[in-house]
Amino acid sequence: MMKFNSFASVFLAAGLMVVSVTFLFLSMVFLAGSEMIFEWQASTVNSFKINFLVVVDWVSLFFVSVVSLISASVLFYSSAYMMADVFYSRFIFLVMSFVCSMWILILSPNFISILLGWDGLGVTSYLLVIYFQSEKSFSAGLITALTNRLGDAGLLCLIGATVQTGSWSFIFYNTWSDWLSEYYLLALVGVAMTKSAQVPFSAWLPAAMAAPTPVSSLVHSSTLVTAGVYLLIRMNYLLATQKFLWGLMLLGTLTMFMAGGAAMGEVDMKKIIALSTLSQLGFMFMTLGMGLPLLSFFHLVAHAYFKAMLFMCAGGIIHSMKDFQDLRVMGGSLSAIPTAFSIFSVANLSLCGMPFMTGFYSKDLILELVMMSEVSIFVMILIGLATMLTVLYSIRATGLVFFSSGKIESCFSLKEAGNMMILGALILLIPSIIGGMLISWSTLSFSKLIFLPLWFKLSILIIIFISVALSFFLKGGLKKNFLFSFVEFMWFLPFMFSTTFSQKALILGKTSFLLAESGWSFTIMPMSFYGLSIRSSNFSGSSFLGNFLNSFIFFFFIFFI
Repeated sequence: MMKFNSFASVFLAAGLMVVSVTFLFLSMVFLAGSEMIFEWQASTVNSFKINFLVVVDWVSLFFVSVVSLISASVLFYSSAYMMADVFYSRFIFLVMSFVCSMWILILSPNFISILLGWDGLGVTSYLLVIYFQSEKSFSAGLITALTNRLGDAGLLCLIGATVQTGSWSFIFYNTWSDWLSEYYLLALVGVAMTKSAQVPFSAWLPAAMAAPTPVSSLVHSSTLVTAGVYLLIRMNYLLATQKFLWGLMLLGTLTMFMAGGAAMGEVDMKKIIALSTLSQLGFMFMTLGMGLPLLSFFHLVAHAYFKAMLFMCAGGIIHSMKDFQDLRVMGGSLSAIPTAFSIFSVANLSLCGMPFMTGFYSKDLILELVMMSEVSIFVMILIGLATMLTVLYSIRATGLVFFSSGKIESCFSLKEAGNMMILGALILLIPSIIGGMLISWSTLSFSKLIFLPLWFKLSILIIIFISVALSFFLKGGLKKNFLFSFVEFMWFLPFMFSTTFSQKALILGKTSFLLAESGWSFTIMPMSFYGLSIRSSNFSGSSFLGNFLNSFIFFFFIFFI
């Protein structure tokens, strides 16, 4: 019998599906180019107005529809996955707070209300990452919170800088160079980099896997990690400086390559999917760097569908295998869980860009435009290698989970996950198969002709087939050395945010305190002022004059500090 909390989550999920369908219909209505802006003036300080705006166009409405649909499937999934949790109602409240924060960020073109949704995402993500309390989850939550606070600092700088314009609503700005220097544009890019985990801020995204699987499927598909990309898509007309676009392309390409290499050496099933998310986020940044924000949004939406389904399917497989998520002990489960295998295969095929799947329509188009553009051969090679690595680690994970010899104890009987878990994943199955086709036909007004030689046109398919062939030769693994460790551990970026590095920094701070503040500087500076004040008090012979001189010397010293 379904508990009351589970029934409430199913009821909320049904409501979110109604919201998703409604906003999807409204986005089709606004697709012709219509746009509405609702404004509420909160207060006025001299000539500066504090307004809260809501922008309604097809992009914001469609993205709200996508977030609502994925949230509904996650709530269906959670009603079975988190059923045994004592504080399940608290979990549902945190998830709904997370979704509402994302709605605020999507619909707002104002820096203040964006900060409200931005901080809401940061706080609730921290609470969800540490939901299962352990030392590992606390460390992961702290890394997540502190890294995202760097982005919050950049957003606060932008809020302070835009005071001179008389408005915090960036939709009223024509170009960036008219009112601010390029340093603030760099702050905007930094804000997006920290939230979307681009190099060198990539360590927190795999660490966030300490959260429950339903949270991971929501965070890594359409909410937290996509917030930075969505902000740059909204403000793409301000990114007119060519050197910033080139920087975005290079950062995205490096992130793709780094995440793909790390996923090849990873054995944790959830971390492999998290690293694939990191790779696709780099792909979106690379697309933005090419000056194609509409295609970046297209890939963002397509990726959200199949990545949420992939996470939920992986959670169901882990649940069926008695919470084992190490690929080295999984295997031999094809006959026991055929439904999970089908869903997992569909999601992975879409991730790899297999023809006529959802991921193909965005990925293939972007890669063909990369071949047509004037990018360096270095970037082209990195993009090709990153695409190949995506296929390699997807086939590797599928083979180890379903086709390798199982090493789980024989007393465990494998069976499919609960019906509600399967339902949560099946909701996203159709969008993961034909969603890209429907979006490209209905919403994508892309009229650029693509002229490529035949072997260029077939190169993407050739890369996919070469990757499939290589996956069979790499079954035995690679020889571990320094280069292998460098690639596997994400270029050692996680160690920069680890406990060891933090302890080194604390030891350095303690040493500097002992050498500087507790050393000769303490003896020379403060004590000398103290002695001077005593002499001045004795010289004056008056307590009033002595106190006056003490106060003067104290404030004089504070002023220069």
